[in-house]
Amino acid sequence: MNIIRRLEVLEAAALKKRDDVGIEVVFLKTGESDEEGIIRSGFSDWPRDRIVCVRFVKPNDMSAT
Repeated sequence: MNIIRRLEVLEAAALKKRDDVGIEVVFLKTGESDEEGIIRSGFSDWPRDRIVCVRFVKPNDMSAT
């Protein structure tokens, strides 16, 4: 299973509603902070514990951690 498929499975599981509680997945753009991605995606009014930010990095890019 490649990384894109794994993210699709994660997103599908996260988007299932349980007791009207959902999880939103934000895919960050290069150089974008979590906060910037959340605002861009329109989830600034969501509780932070219900947002998952995903950042794609190259294996040798240690500055992204």
